[in-house]
Amino acid sequence: MRVKNNSLSRLYSTNYYFALGIILIFSIVFLSIEVYNGRFWQSDFTVYYKAAQRILGGQNLFGIIEDGHYIFKYSPFSAVIFIPFTILPITIAKYIYWFVYTSIIISGFYLAFNLASRTVTQSTARRSNNIILLGALVLVVHFQRELHLGQVNQLLLVLYLLVAYYTNKNEPTISGILLAASIFIKPFGLIFIPYFIVKGRYKELGYLFLFGIIFFFVPLIFYSFEEFLNQNALWLNELAIELGNKQSLLLPANHTIFSVIARYSPLSLISFTPLVVKVYQILILSTIVIMVLLFIKKGRGVENAEVSEFALLISIIPLLSFTSQNAFGFVSLVVFILLINFAKFSKFEKVLSIIGMVLLGGNYYDIWGSTLSGFFNDISLVSVGTLLLLFILFRKRFQKVL
Repeated sequence: MRVKNNSLSRLYSTNYYFALGIILIFSIVFLSIEVYNGRFWQSDFTVYYKAAQRILGGQNLFGIIEDGHYIFKYSPFSAVIFIPFTILPITIAKYIYWFVYTSIIISGFYLAFNLASRTVTQSTARRSNNIILLGALVLVVHFQRELHLGQVNQLLLVLYLLVAYYTNKNEPTISGILLAASIFIKPFGLIFIPYFIVKGRYKELGYLFLFGIIFFFVPLIFYSFEEFLNQNALWLNELAIELGNKQSLLLPANHTIFSVIARYSPLSLISFTPLVVKVYQILILSTIVIMVLLFIKKGRGVENAEVSEFALLISIIPLLSFTSQNAFGFVSLVVFILLINFAKFSKFEKVLSIIGMVLLGGNYYDIWGSTLSGFFNDISLVSVGTLLLLFILFRKRFQKVL
């Protein structure tokens, strides 16, 4: 037994991929538990699978009554992405997607660690494994739910991280292609367009628009031109409906920064008429734009400054969009940047970082139970944790550290 323990310890200290292997094992064990408990649902993947079958047949994708709650509300192009899974029966395809998605999640950890490592000198294998496992502990509540439902937020995260990676390597073609693909899955990636403009990254923008046009017209393979236009009109209508959901600023479990500020401040006493809401949102958005611009400006002279800038923009997405707490897995790059640079922090910054990470990833349903976990979700602790981590990121940027 001691020999085996020594071998594992040696592997942990010398193999940079050991922690990623542990995440793979976790996924396999979690899958076994899901199947045993009859909870292997993959509800969202089923939606994508059906949409892929329908687009192959040139059928309508949207507003299908028999789908009930699980309706397709994404671009026609995104349905094309899932066509390869339709080769297999849905039961088998679910298992394949689980392992494909596990690979995506592991790739996300690898990319986030790789990008974050550019802000420090080379670290040892043991330290790398420690940081990846700590990051996984903080973020597991988000990617575990993604696996359970078969969602796509982790796929989007990997695309954003790849955009950051290839932008940092000055490869605009790949950045543009990847960002265009992400926008047709969910339009969150639009947040990078103003950033590229500010940074003068016009080649990336050019390839983004070029491949955006190509991806937009891909569904014409399956539809007549008239039906193609109709499907895209229905998609835009679904987007409008989605934007209208959970927009009550004082609504529980509204994790946007607009709602969190309103609920946690004396603003909760204000009567939020439609006009007041618009003015309030414009003020908050304007403040965020100014803060991001200031963050970018303060990065002049900071080595690999773009890494922290992408981390900031990716983390802002769930604070601006009306989405579930699963999307807060987007904060992963910030988490890894802070973990890797943790030794440079003051005691105050370390305490605040720990609190932020606990609030971001500490809402484990199986630990707290439905009542307490639901309460934590209602008061948007995940958003508070994200804001604390972004505060530390800003603080270190102003200190010219990150």
